[in-house]
Amino acid sequence: MIDLHLHLAGSLKPATIIEYAKERNVPLPTYNASELEHYLEAPDHCAEPSEFYELCDMTVWVLQERRAIRRAMMELVKELDAQGIMYAEIRFTPCECTLGGLRQGDAVEAAIEGLKRGVQESRRIKANLVLCITAKMDEHEAFETVVEAKKNIRNGVCGLDILLEESLYETDVFDWLFNLIKEEHIPFTVHAGQYNTDSIRKAIRYGAKRISQGIHILEDEDLLKEIIERNVVVECCPASNLKLGTIETYSRHPIRKLFDMGVPVCVCTDRLRVSGITLMQEYRNLQKYLGFTAKEIYQMNLNAANGAFLTQMEKDRLMFDLYEANKAMIDKE
Repeated sequence: MIDLHLHLAGSLKPATIIEYAKERNVPLPTYNASELEHYLEAPDHCAEPSEFYELCDMTVWVLQERRAIRRAMMELVKELDAQGIMYAEIRFTPCECTLGGLRQGDAVEAAIEGLKRGVQESRRIKANLVLCITAKMDEHEAFETVVEAKKNIRNGVCGLDILLEESLYETDVFDWLFNLIKEEHIPFTVHAGQYNTDSIRKAIRYGAKRISQGIHILEDEDLLKEIIERNVVVECCPASNLKLGTIETYSRHPIRKLFDMGVPVCVCTDRLRVSGITLMQEYRNLQKYLGFTAKEIYQMNLNAANGAFLTQMEKDRLMFDLYEANKAMIDKE
């Protein structure tokens, strides 16, 4: 299994959050790990998107020290390995870790250390970081994140994730950022299409190889055709889409139609705690509510491998490992 869209914030282990809260005298709604896990999971159909993201932000205060960042990243990698994830691209926002005096470079360095240690102490997982640029950041902070991505590319960092205000994509306000990323040849994905399609169109024309979410792609036939022609991988996170209220029910998620029309979709978890789901559980829901077969799920993992921010040699190795893990099912069919 491959997960290309998983944020560290919103995925921390409840026991770790509790330990740091007690150490720093930070009040929590509960100090029981199982109760906190339940508390951190967003309800289905949040009244407002902010309800979902506030739960994600609840864990950011933990990530203000190098040791905490290292530990959280290491624990997440090992947890994913235990779930059977073969490759993961973990999203990390270094700017969120500067509230206590750390520089973005310190945060990225600590995250890479934790990621590498997690891989070393795991059975088979491989992982990289995708650094995030969010709408909350100013131009200086966004530029610094680009610099950190460029500095650490191929050394634990594999690309960037752009999470900007979708309503502004029609303007030229973000052009400087897209031009910079393009000039530096940094692979990137964009959170787009959750509320409109203008953001998707602009992103792929600036060179985005992947689109995160892309709920509204089916509303634009020309865009749909362009995505298929350009082989842009669409990362779908059904559980978080449901909780954010962007879909009414699991059975109405557009991933089934997108897959059938030839869009290279893949399935991702978004946030382990806030989304309240593992990748295996997402697959089971796809089978239950949308009729996906094991072979179709295997194809979506191949889509993920093709869309990963890896060299072609690394992609080929990952696809070989996927084949070996699914050989019995493939040969049977």
